[in-house]
Amino acid sequence: MKPVITFFFDALKPESLEVMPFLNSFAHKRRIRSELGYSVACHPSMYSGVHPNKHGQWFVWKYDPQTSPFAWARPFKYAGFLDTLPTRYFLHKYTRQFRKKNTAWFGVPLLVNLPLRYWPLFDVVEDRAWDEPGYLTDYPTIFDLLRRRGVGFEIVGMAKGPGDEFVKIGPHRFGEISPWTYFFFGSIDGYSHRHGQGADITRERMRRLDRLVADRLEEYSRRVPDYDVFVFSDHGHVPVKKRVDLHGFFRRHGRNINGFVNLVEANYARFWFRTDKERAVVERILGALEGGFVLTPELLRRYHVDMPDSRYGDLVFYLDRPAVFSKTIWGFSRHQKSMHGYLPDYAESDGVFLSQRPLAGGSHVDLVDVLPTVLDSLGLPVPDYVDGKAAWGVSATDRRDGTGGGG
Repeated sequence: MKPVITFFFDALKPESLEVMPFLNSFAHKRRIRSELGYSVACHPSMYSGVHPNKHGQWFVWKYDPQTSPFAWARPFKYAGFLDTLPTRYFLHKYTRQFRKKNTAWFGVPLLVNLPLRYWPLFDVVEDRAWDEPGYLTDYPTIFDLLRRRGVGFEIVGMAKGPGDEFVKIGPHRFGEISPWTYFFFGSIDGYSHRHGQGADITRERMRRLDRLVADRLEEYSRRVPDYDVFVFSDHGHVPVKKRVDLHGFFRRHGRNINGFVNLVEANYARFWFRTDKERAVVERILGALEGGFVLTPELLRRYHVDMPDSRYGDLVFYLDRPAVFSKTIWGFSRHQKSMHGYLPDYAESDGVFLSQRPLAGGSHVDLVDVLPTVLDSLGLPVPDYVDGKAAWGVSATDRRDGTGGGG
């Protein structure tokens, strides 16, 4: 089994390779097509090889009153006068203290601009980290598949929260070489959000990370004479040029947005309706909002986010580039210089895929190609339910294992 070493960069877009000379020197380059949504949709697609409509993850939060970590807060819906930002911060901290189950990247986030009466309706989608056993309910991840086959792997740099690669990866030294070594670089996304990916401080960070990859790969090459290496990211970044106050927009149309069950994220607004009249009112108001549109069933199918139920909304409004909502469950977007989550059709949404091994023709690979690429590199069969294929095209040995389903 020839060893494989991979490097993942959260949010690295192809245009930024110009400041990363080592990565830019890779012989074979493709753009990687992202999913419609944020990291909570992208990572399970990479690690399972199937799209969101199969693995079931699209946003950080889902509608699920039965499993909500805030179920204990239901009495607060009768105490509106207590519903202030300080109270929300306190109750969120209290909940995190007792929610030991959740070990995912975000933990249990604070729902900043959402009334307490709605908190018990929602649960966090990820209840464990990407590499932990059973991360997805219906489909095994690459980590699960390798464990089942007894194939070793080493993950370096993947830890809860963005962290600092120079602390987590810089001191790393290779011991026994595993069949798959996976380096995870998470800070470019945070730098891009705060400063923009074209900002001097972000570009300097990328130069330093480029040198760090070169150092790690040079050390690896001294230990391993023959190996496969590839580099990939999950999405690009788009500079923010406009902020839209959806709360104010509803007020100008004579309604309080919090009269409806809603979650407003960076560029998505999701609604759940108790009556047909509520839906009609929301559809009428959103129909007057320029710069975005409701995701129709046809669009949901096109982007592989058509879900079997309404866990992510009875209606989802998409706000297009280069705008973000100014008042969201995450905060107030004042310092948001750059954003992602826009349509995968846009070049600005693309990530990167780099390899020293020749790649199949075409301009793009897909996020769902990551799992079959790793498996094929290791000489292992690819489950037949997988939506992607190895980045170098159909395997010469057509390594499909005939497994007909997930799980």
